[in-house]
Amino acid sequence: MKQNSLTIEQELKLVKNVIDGARKPLSRSDINNLLSIDITEKTLQRRLKNLVVNLQVTTAGQRSALKYMSLVESKEVLSKNIENAPLSDNLILSQESLEKLTVLDSPSYTRTKVPYDMTLLENYVPNKTRYVPEETAFKLRALGKRFNNKLAAGTYAKDITQRLLVDLSFNSSRLEGNTYSILDTEKLLQMGEAANGKFDEETIMILNHKEAILFLIENAEEISVTPFVIRNLHQLLSQDLLSNSSACGKIRQIEVKITKTSYMPLNAPQQLEELFILLLRKANKIEDPFEQAFFLLMHLSYLQAFEDVNKRTARLSCNLPFIQENLCPLSFVDVPKDDYVKCLIYFYETGDHMPALDVFIWAYERSSHQYEVVERSIGVIDSYRIKYRSERKQAIGKIIRGMIVGDEVQVQLEQFCVENLIQNADKFISIATVELDKLHSGAIVSLGVTEKLFLTWKDKFDATK
Repeated sequence: MKQNSLTIEQELKLVKNVIDGARKPLSRSDINNLLSIDITEKTLQRRLKNLVVNLQVTTAGQRSALKYMSLVESKEVLSKNIENAPLSDNLILSQESLEKLTVLDSPSYTRTKVPYDMTLLENYVPNKTRYVPEETAFKLRALGKRFNNKLAAGTYAKDITQRLLVDLSFNSSRLEGNTYSILDTEKLLQMGEAANGKFDEETIMILNHKEAILFLIENAEEISVTPFVIRNLHQLLSQDLLSNSSACGKIRQIEVKITKTSYMPLNAPQQLEELFILLLRKANKIEDPFEQAFFLLMHLSYLQAFEDVNKRTARLSCNLPFIQENLCPLSFVDVPKDDYVKCLIYFYETGDHMPALDVFIWAYERSSHQYEVVERSIGVIDSYRIKYRSERKQAIGKIIRGMIVGDEVQVQLEQFCVENLIQNADKFISIATVELDKLHSGAIVSLGVTEKLFLTWKDKFDATK
């Protein structure tokens, strides 16, 4: 007979070892049979839930078909599925969702007109109502988790900024019908070269995405899901694109219609303002980042609070919780426009979010795989950089305030390292030197210097190069 006189921690370790060692998904009964200790079914169930919640293992299937697997196994299975599977509706949408979407096969003018349904928002209770099932959120978190330690909000996004700018700008614009290729997008964002030499609406759309994404990344530690933040995000995305420039970042005062749907958005400005605030108050209370992201994606698109650029605002807003929690961002890589639009329209007309959830899950899995590859190409996060981030800001701020340039910069940095007992001073100085060289007025808010002071120093600094 199996013996068991272990602590909870020891039991958890044994259960995890069984799952990790199997290298294949195991049912609860499989795990119990492989354990060297005697444990009741309810106790095992609690231990497994603990491991899943704390992202030690992940799951596949549901209810009686539920199986457990190691995170390594889960990621390997996902990678093989993504690399080998063709892009098709069947890969993204369940059979049930495909059947639901057939109601959209008839022309929109033959479908019953549907007004905005306030109850979808009013009946939603943060942290009780769920669009993203808990098990699904656990799996996605396991795929998207990038750090074991608690680092400053936005750390991961900053590490992959250049790739994220291209991917998210390109794919979000593509879903709007933008014809820029990914190579043209990269040239525009990195070298300022517009396709065909034209600064037209498509070019502006992509440049606006860049500004908006940088706003989310650079301010991740200070912003949250509030009306102020979302309206400013809309302003950045819509600038120079709306015929009425004062409508950028402002709740619309005019009636709007959406093509290819029988949905009729709400057209009462005061109600729109109230619902916009209610939507974001509820969103801000949602604790799970995946539930919060999906809620924002759906409800900001559905409310149509702005004259235009609502879906773009929703796509970038839904990345805020991922950026803040250092999870893999959602860049909508390879998401077919037709599937995305159909699922949104289906939600508009029926209030059923399930087809859109299929797309969201698939898109997040795809993005997670994408940035695992990016991570391998750029290397891992340098913990030394993170550890001494505050000290570097102090040193750089001191150099700017002292108008120190030329060879004196190295002397000042060496002295700072001695005074502040900085370990591996050479590495600290090399990182700070590069940061000083790349510093611009859009990145000085945490240095304790004014823009005027910085620009005066910058002129002197550049003159000594």
